[in-house]
Amino acid sequence: MSIRVTDSYLSSILVGDLNRSLGYMLKQQRMAGSMRRVNSFADDPRSVSSIQRYNQLIATNTEYMDNVSRSRIIVDSTDTALQNISDVLASVRELAMRESSALATDQTMSIAVVEVDNFANRLLDVLNTTVEGNYIFGGQRTSQPAFVRSGDTILYNGDDAEMFSRVGPNSSMAVNIPGAVFQGTQSSTLGGRADMAPRIQTTTDLADINLGEGFDSGSILIEDGLGNAWSVDLSSCLTIGDVITTINTETGGVVTAGLKSDGSGLELVGVGPLNVQDEGDSTSATSLGFSTTSQGGILTGRDIRPAASSTTLLADIESLSGSLPLGSMEVEWQGSTYTIDFSTATTLGDLETIFEAAVPGMELDIRDTSLSLLGGSPETFTVINADATNTASLLGLAGTGTPVRLFGMLEDLKGYLEAGDQDSVRGVMVELATLEDTVYQLMMRNGGRQRDLDWADGILHQRDERLRSNLSLEYDADIAQVASDLSRAEASYQASLMITSQLFQYNLIQFLR
Repeated sequence: MSIRVTDSYLSSILVGDLNRSLGYMLKQQRMAGSMRRVNSFADDPRSVSSIQRYNQLIATNTEYMDNVSRSRIIVDSTDTALQNISDVLASVRELAMRESSALATDQTMSIAVVEVDNFANRLLDVLNTTVEGNYIFGGQRTSQPAFVRSGDTILYNGDDAEMFSRVGPNSSMAVNIPGAVFQGTQSSTLGGRADMAPRIQTTTDLADINLGEGFDSGSILIEDGLGNAWSVDLSSCLTIGDVITTINTETGGVVTAGLKSDGSGLELVGVGPLNVQDEGDSTSATSLGFSTTSQGGILTGRDIRPAASSTTLLADIESLSGSLPLGSMEVEWQGSTYTIDFSTATTLGDLETIFEAAVPGMELDIRDTSLSLLGGSPETFTVINADATNTASLLGLAGTGTPVRLFGMLEDLKGYLEAGDQDSVRGVMVELATLEDTVYQLMMRNGGRQRDLDWADGILHQRDERLRSNLSLEYDADIAQVASDLSRAEASYQASLMITSQLFQYNLIQFLR
């Protein structure tokens, strides 16, 4: 029994095989062209959900990396601004030290007033730094200047809130420093106005003079009014007494060196005018307070006293001469009154110990040439004399402690310079030193943020690499495999075409035969 296969059935089989071969070849060509294994939902329905999930995770991680990048700009700009603020405060400190010393004159103080205005303008520019149009020191009020000038006063125009940036799936960090920290929100201070630097003596170490900056070892040139000139080598001197002995020996007693009556420096006596200069590349004469010419036979050097320290004897402090032993003073703070008895103190270190034992939460600090009081909160406090010894006034501590203020400090300094009040200028340096400490702490905090951003950036890039690698396993094609499959698909399609063409060569004449 024969079975007849119709031409229609045969044709459908051949065309179906041909279309399947063509479809497979087109799929391989699409994979080769896009380099992706999955180009539609039909290619691998089970992988589509994984691909979508990885794409979403990559997009979210990219947002975190963008946040880190923008945060880095803010933090780096803050670091630059803090460095500039630190530089300005260092210049203010130099000015205050100069104008509170014996070198200050009415003319230099008038010039210093202008300098203080310039410093305030520089700080105003720095604290109004913007990033992408946002004021970085304004707290969360970033659309308006952080500090504005109102007459002669500079006011803070922001808030004390921090801005946070999401830098990971479960982590965020503050990226700004509100300018409120410069407006007296940290602690209260009272700068002492009395000079606590000890007198120099013949036993004073040269390394300690000039408030600890020391002595530049070398030679000096001394000339008197008779035309005599002596080159005096002081390189082997270790103490003030060595300097005095060496000068007196080298000049043969024609010019004699000694201590000033107030113990603040040296003086030379001879036939005037006397002239002392640095010799060679050294600055020995300058560091000894000389490097000048006298009008008469006495050349008086500038102040070269050592800095006050905890070991400084009260008896060695000129401003306390004839007022020892000390008595008592009172501190009114946080609703309480504390009486501090200093009658047993013999050194500045004793003052520290006695005070801090009597007033909890407050510190007495020794800073170069003065004392200062630091409260542990921004609340104001008052210091008054408690007996007839006027101890608070003698120590320069009578007055009111206020929160540390950046522009307020400059306003006070300007006023003291205009009034020619050197003692008050010296007192400003305590608040200035506290501000410098505050800026230093802010720089450390900001540096920690830079380090954290570096760490977060590294973690996010590693996560991005892992996610993209996993996505590639689901999404991307194996190039070698696709090339091999495409070659086989093309060969299969060509074979199908050949077979189909051979089976369908019959025409009407061949059929009639």
